[in-house]
Amino acid sequence: MKSLLPIAALLLLTALPCAADVVVADHACVDKADDLPKEALDKARARDVLFGHQSVGGNVLEGLAALAEQDGERWGIERAEDPDAAWFGENNGLGDFYVGENEDPMRKIADFRERAMGDLGGAVDVAMFKLCFVDLPEGSRPKEVFEAARKAIEDVERVHPKLDIVWWTCPIETGGNEARNEYNRLVRSYCRKNLKPLFDIADIESNGEGDAMKEDYTDDGGHLDEDGRARAARAFWWLLASLATQPGDE
Repeated sequence: MKSLLPIAALLLLTALPCAADVVVADHACVDKADDLPKEALDKARARDVLFGHQSVGGNVLEGLAALAEQDGERWGIERAEDPDAAWFGENNGLGDFYVGENEDPMRKIADFRERAMGDLGGAVDVAMFKLCFVDLPEGSRPKEVFEAARKAIEDVERVHPKLDIVWWTCPIETGGNEARNEYNRLVRSYCRKNLKPLFDIADIESNGEGDAMKEDYTDDGGHLDEDGRARAARAFWWLLASLATQPGDE
């Protein structure tokens, strides 16, 4: 029994980032999720998380549900679709909503800003939204989209300074990612320079091997298959646990 505490402490140190590190959930964090102590997962599920998404985000949620079916005590989390602030006042967990419309990234950004600026943003600990690969096709303007996202998120941060806002890279496909990759480079650079948490879905989809989605993780070239959903879900848990165990979030 005397060896259990040191082992748990070692797992915590190796599975989570150091206090000075930027929290970036990428392909390297997928396997780390299995080493997370349950204490870290419990802290994560005790927080309130707002998540705006469309189809690939739905894939991530499917992956979370599949993990919970395997081991509800370890991976289970309360979830509500399109919650209001009152739900978060009575529950802890993940509230998600469909953000804006596909193929209109500016509307998605505006929708997230409007929701997070109000009561919802004040009711949660973590907020995030993601674009979809259809929002940045070839010929689109990734820099303009990035600048709009940056301004919207910074507006929310000024109103809710204690809120952890997580950036996302744009999901990629097995080909045709020039605009998406440019957007993602801008996002990664901004997060590094400004110490902002990031869920790097594109890096998870490529397994860190380049700028295209690996065919092993998709059935249609863009959405996540069972393996892809499982990988994204594990990285998502690592992200939530890392944020929940940062100094000031105890």
